[in-house]
Amino acid sequence: MYELTKGANVGLAALSESIDSVIVSLGWTSPTGEGDADVSVLLLDENGKVRSDADFYFYNHPVAADGSVQLLGKTPTGNGNKDRISFDLTAVPDEIARIVVAASRYDGAHFGDLDDLLLTLADGSGEELLRFAIGDTGSVSAFIFGELYRRGGDWKLRAVGQGYDTGLAGLATDFGVDVDDDAAAEQETPDGP
Repeated sequence: MYELTKGANVGLAALSESIDSVIVSLGWTSPTGEGDADVSVLLLDENGKVRSDADFYFYNHPVAADGSVQLLGKTPTGNGNKDRISFDLTAVPDEIARIVVAASRYDGAHFGDLDDLLLTLADGSGEELLRFAIGDTGSVSAFIFGELYRRGGDWKLRAVGQGYDTGLAGLATDFGVDVDDDAAAEQETPDGP
């Protein structure tokens, strides 16, 4: 398995012949057993912005109509969770240059309260190809784990590991999402108190 460090990238075709569809998983553990986060995905054009708010996928908008993105939900893992996202890279529109994979926490919770943050990527056969273990997260409430991007017609993955202290709304706004319409909904705790 290929181990990535912060800022590093790798071409997916070099790791597997079965990368038309991939599964990206974000995982974490909580010392209290109660900490959690919610995954979000942003499809960005060559200017680093969403084409519209429809390119922003989260718990209230989990599936792309074209099948390119599907948030598969959480799987409990001992004292943590693994959240999986399916990408059909052959269905990603040509004008999309980057896919940002992030997660956010609510109600004043920070990623520094979670342990063992990990991004993994598996190919179409389910074989895990790479992993990016994230150490220092700090007191941020939104965090970019990594991004898929096109280079010369091939897909690559970059280990980003960048936090946002402005939360999900700040992260989304930076990428061109208009959060005014549904900022209240996004700030609600999706899974109850």
